[in-house]
Amino acid sequence: MALVIHNCWPKNVVCEPGALKKIGEIVQGLGKKRIIIFTDETMKDFPMITDTKKKLEEEGFVVGLFGDIGPNPTTAMVHKSVDYMKEVQPEVILAIGGGSPIDCAKAANVVYTHGGHVTEYDIAIGGILKITPKLLPFIAVPTTAGTGTEVTFVGVITNEEKQVKFGVLSPLVIPDYAVLDPEVTVSMPPKLTAYTGMDALTHAIESYVSKVQFPPADALGIHAVKMIARSLPIAYRDGKNMEARQEMLVASMMAGTAFSLNGLGVCHAMAHQLSAFFDAPHGLANSMLLPTAMRFNLEAQTERFAHIAEAAGLDIRGLTTAQAAEKAVEWVEKLAEEFEVPKYLDDIGATKDKIPALVERAMGDNPITTNPRPCTPEDVAKLFESCFK
Repeated sequence: MALVIHNCWPKNVVCEPGALKKIGEIVQGLGKKRIIIFTDETMKDFPMITDTKKKLEEEGFVVGLFGDIGPNPTTAMVHKSVDYMKEVQPEVILAIGGGSPIDCAKAANVVYTHGGHVTEYDIAIGGILKITPKLLPFIAVPTTAGTGTEVTFVGVITNEEKQVKFGVLSPLVIPDYAVLDPEVTVSMPPKLTAYTGMDALTHAIESYVSKVQFPPADALGIHAVKMIARSLPIAYRDGKNMEARQEMLVASMMAGTAFSLNGLGVCHAMAHQLSAFFDAPHGLANSMLLPTAMRFNLEAQTERFAHIAEAAGLDIRGLTTAQAAEKAVEWVEKLAEEFEVPKYLDDIGATKDKIPALVERAMGDNPITTNPRPCTPEDVAKLFESCFK
């Protein structure tokens, strides 16, 4: 049996309101002057971005801005950003946004410092062995509380030609600083708050019931469930509640660390394909699939699903372990209903004729390898079919 080494902890975490305004102090401490800001095409003109760029320039830094990144970063977006990096020659990467710009920046960091094409660093073909410590220092500022990518070791990129997502993966790509500033998340609309929050919940649940079960990761995952259960409905209803926003950021970070160590499951393996084939936002895809995936896995991790029900604050007194586990699934279903998550895949433009291709890709996706219950292609096909009308 191969030696298993857990080497995926966050490096530095800053957590306080207004932390974004102090980025210059971090860069100064690194002894660097040239910064590139990665953000997405929607945010690039927001005051959050333009004011940050202006403040850094006033502090004496040379700052470039790359904002041509869509909801699911593609190989083309990565290489366009690398071309820009060659022009501005940055010494530090500052990624501000959701999972897309942070993931794109991770992949761009690898290509810019190592050369070649981003697909060469696909974990599925041994790309991890090509990534060395010569990466640029990386500061990640998440503006959503969901992906956890600010502390994870993978950047997920879409190969648009093959319609498949792949991971640029290595402990070396974990950002050097994760800056958790709740002030930057208050502008998230309710839907985005819900979908990204459900993404964080999926990370927490799937990592906790994973077949890996590394105790420190278990602890992070189950406590993240508790925090999300407490704060996500509040943040959804009252986006300006700073306490709920901060707790969601911390919970998302914890869940990201948990799944970096324990892995994920069939929900993510399926959700990745909905993004690749139908451009479904990742958080939305997880929101729709999570109850179905949980119910599929109940028999394999009944006791742990009962723990999830307890962490969520559900009254499980007098219930059997199996009944308590079922309560956990019902709770997630009720959350999806409260957040008005579309019930069927038809509602987001997915089509049944793609099920064979979706299944094939899901079976080859890394998260399925740590699912607690073994999955056959027939199992995954039935799961997809059950999510259509």
